[in-house]
Amino acid sequence: MGAYTDFLAQYASDGKISSGDIRAFGDAGGTQAQADKFISKAEEGKKGFEGKVGDKAYVAADKAKNFGESGGSNNFGGGEITNNYEDDGTAYLTQFYGDLGPGMTPAMFDQLGAESLERIKGEQNVNYANAVGANNILVQQLISDSNDYAAQLGLQGTQYAADRNLDIAQYTSDSEERWRKYLADVGKESAAEVQGLKNQGAVDLQAIVNTGLTDVADIQGAYASERVELQGEYDVQRANIQSDFEKFKAARAKEGQIYGSLMAGFWS
Repeated sequence: MGAYTDFLAQYASDGKISSGDIRAFGDAGGTQAQADKFISKAEEGKKGFEGKVGDKAYVAADKAKNFGESGGSNNFGGGEITNNYEDDGTAYLTQFYGDLGPGMTPAMFDQLGAESLERIKGEQNVNYANAVGANNILVQQLISDSNDYAAQLGLQGTQYAADRNLDIAQYTSDSEERWRKYLADVGKESAAEVQGLKNQGAVDLQAIVNTGLTDVADIQGAYASERVELQGEYDVQRANIQSDFEKFKAARAKEGQIYGSLMAGFWS
């Protein structure tokens, strides 16, 4: 069987590949390159693998310390890997970083690494300072532009307010002139209408008075005529009543005389 098939049989028999499986593979002599290759194939389902590759398996495969820390050899293809820390450690560097040149020792490598790191830090600090400076310039420019814009807005606002105040004053003056003229015209028209009503009222009143006087005269004349007529009728009736009363009185007197004569004859 191939190395990948052996890897699956030994470390993925439970249907998953975990970080522990990767560490065990490294302890057994497997290389980091083999681990990356095998889990990539497993992820693609090569050789019928239907299991799952855990996220931590990738993390473990990315750590060089999980590989080559125990002696021995492996049968996963690619030949035997000997973890040899003899002499100055160049075998270790060669195994993981390739051939760095003759005479490269871990101490030199660490020194070069530290120098490179410091150089990178210095470049980063310079780049950071440049970025901060450029940002400060941009911010200051924005502040200056904002102040200029605010000043312009303030000037425009002041001018606008002055113009509107002038418009308001002009409108107020025009309005006052119009309503005063309107009041004068209305007052004049009202006075003319009132006077016209007074004149018409006087004419109508005089006509009423004249009509009333005529009616009073007619009533007085009619009353006087009726009073004379009634007075005549009353006088006639009173004369008739007086005559009848005189006749009645004479008749009673006569009857009294007769009755007196009879009574006188009776008592004598």
